[in-house]
Amino acid sequence: MHRSRYPERRRTVRMTLQIPLKVRCQMPEGEAIDLRAFTQFVSAHGALIVMDAPLLPGQIVRVFNETTSESVECFVTSVREKQERRFIGLGFSTPRNDFWHVVFPKAGTRQAIRSSQTGSLVEPEKTQNLPPQT
Repeated sequence: MHRSRYPERRRTVRMTLQIPLKVRCQMPEGEAIDLRAFTQFVSAHGALIVMDAPLLPGQIVRVFNETTSESVECFVTSVREKQERRFIGLGFSTPRNDFWHVVFPKAGTRQAIRSSQTGSLVEPEKTQNLPPQT
C-alpha cells in the first residue's frame, strides 16, 4: 500500500475520466470561439483538460459537457505543455458538485476492501488484524 508522508491537500479527489467538451472562449477582439477538448481528470471543483489551443491563467471560459449538454463557467488555473499536448487546469467559477455526474469521495479517503472470510467491506487498517486463512 502506498502511503504518502504528505496529507492530501485537495478538497475532493481527482478521478480519471475522459469526457468530450466544447470550450467557449472570448477572443481579444470580443468574438467568441468554440474549441474541442476532453477531460483528463475531473473533480467536484473543476478538471484538467487536454486541448490544442492556448488559454491564459485567469481567463474565463464556458465549458460544455458534450455528453449531457450542460455548461458551466470556469476559470483557467494552470497551463502546461508536455509532449506536444496542452494541459489546462480549470476551476468552476461557482460550485457545481454535480456537473460531471460522478460521486466523489472525500479527499484522503481510502478504498475499502472485502474480507476474504465474510465478504463484507472492511477498512484497510483492519485487514492487518485478520487471522490468516487456513
